[in-house]
Amino acid sequence: MKRDELKPYLEREIDKWSAKSYQTLREELKGGNYALADPAMEYHLEVDLLENRDDYVQVCVSVCSEHVRRSCIHPLCHIFLVYRDGRVQK
Repeated sequence: MKRDELKPYLEREIDKWSAKSYQTLREELKGGNYALADPAMEYHLEVDLLENRDDYVQVCVSVCSEHVRRSCIHPLCHIFLVYRDGRVQK
């Protein structure tokens, strides 16, 4: 899979993760990150908690082709904020 073909997967993961609440993200990412390398999936997923503040969390979602994951230096990624009051800034 080419890098530009990963965009729909990235968008889907951004929608999925940014729909989670501030508290849920803090709980699910309390170790700092989440990685999924399921052989059944066409891509490798990483979700990183970049900032964990009292008023918001900053999250980075990255996808890379599972086929080239070991050599994927520049995955497709996107950063968003989820505020304690429910606002989301993508």
